[in-house]
Amino acid sequence: MPISAPRALAPGLWALEGAHVEWRMGVPVPLRTVVARLSGGALWIHAPGPLLPDLAAWLEDEGRVAHLVVPAAPDLPWLDDWQAAYPAARVWRGAEMSEAPWRREIRPLSASGTDCETVFLHRESRSVILSRLVMAVETAPLPPWARVLVWLAGIDDSDGKPPPGLTGRLGGRGAVGDLVDKVLDWGPERLILTHGRCYETDAAGELRRAMRRIMRDRLWDRALTEARRR
Repeated sequence: MPISAPRALAPGLWALEGAHVEWRMGVPVPLRTVVARLSGGALWIHAPGPLLPDLAAWLEDEGRVAHLVVPAAPDLPWLDDWQAAYPAARVWRGAEMSEAPWRREIRPLSASGTDCETVFLHRESRSVILSRLVMAVETAPLPPWARVLVWLAGIDDSDGKPPPGLTGRLGGRGAVGDLVDKVLDWGPERLILTHGRCYETDAAGELRRAMRRIMRDRLWDRALTEARRR
């Protein structure tokens, strides 16, 4: 799949799609880069992908690249290109994002154990940006051997969910459940995945579905509470 032109998701929010990055056992999974324009014209880039000339020209028209947000995994081979092109941009990783100057416009929320995962709320559009917390990989474009591995991992786009082992590395079901509860409290309108399909509608319902095995009791209690309020 060729690298696409920036696709508008909401005012001031775009997706860059078509790149792939190596996952476990060399599986090529799709990478979605998200660009958000902050107040004052600064650009916030999540999961920087290939920095092609057309993209660089578009970014110059849209604002000033100021923040490069790097997910915990997998490694992004293009980060050096971005740092060379935009030496004044700040690179953000992990828990340090809790004090980022952009957090009032794009709210970060992390779960940490032996690994760290951060999710983001783009407040203006009520869009939640996820890295590995949910993966929903379309398998048709993949080579046959990679499709099998994605199916076995349970992260194909027929039923996107966290990859195997991630919950334990983030502190267990309790920690991940706390994180998802807070995301649901945000009232998200769309889920933007770094690896796999986007859920443009019913974000809360899709997140509950993806996390149902991890949060079954919590989701049952939440549903009862919501029913009583009606």
